[in-house]
Amino acid sequence: MICWSCEKNAGDGMLCAGCGAVQPPDRTADFFRVFGLPRKFNVDVTDLEHRYKEMTKILHPDRFARADGRARRASLERSVQLNLAWRTLSQPVSRAEYLLSLEGIEVGEPAGSKSSGAVDSRATQPVDTALLVEVMELREALAEARARGDSAKVASLIAGVQAHHDREMAEVAADFAAGQPNLAAIAARLVAARYYRRFLEEVSSHGEGEAGAAR
Repeated sequence: MICWSCEKNAGDGMLCAGCGAVQPPDRTADFFRVFGLPRKFNVDVTDLEHRYKEMTKILHPDRFARADGRARRASLERSVQLNLAWRTLSQPVSRAEYLLSLEGIEVGEPAGSKSSGAVDSRATQPVDTALLVEVMELREALAEARARGDSAKVASLIAGVQAHHDREMAEVAADFAAGQPNLAAIAARLVAARYYRRFLEEVSSHGEGEAGAAR
């Protein structure tokens, strides 16, 4: 990349290797490359957070308050990319979903299910009927427990669903660590984890417990 400021080879870093000017982001770079990390599921989140904070310091708006307009624009674009990369990679579910998206597999809401009414034309992972039945039965059990004021049953349902979610994510990690991961199996597990997480979030919204499922 040629630096916009000194018009010399800027190198691959966030700042020009020659003059130190902040460079526009590489829009073709995946989020792992943004942080200089290998593309894999198992990430040292402490190291990731350290990299994020150090890069955020470099891009802090106060450093560019009186800078050239091109420098301000580049720093803003870098910050947007950095924050999106951090939000995606810092949580195991979104990190796994992102890895699958890089392989052309979308794990998201079924087409047409968004509350806005918009139809998403992307191909998404089908939801297993048995999972839908299981979640429906869990919701019915939760409704009955609430109606009876049975807080012990509610707590038991929460613990059970949390265990299901954690088991799915443990299997996702193990599958990704395999020499040739089965992406379809990983996607199916992530769909299940998404449904369990949604159940936990809905319970939490009623003040009946904290949803421990990570995004």
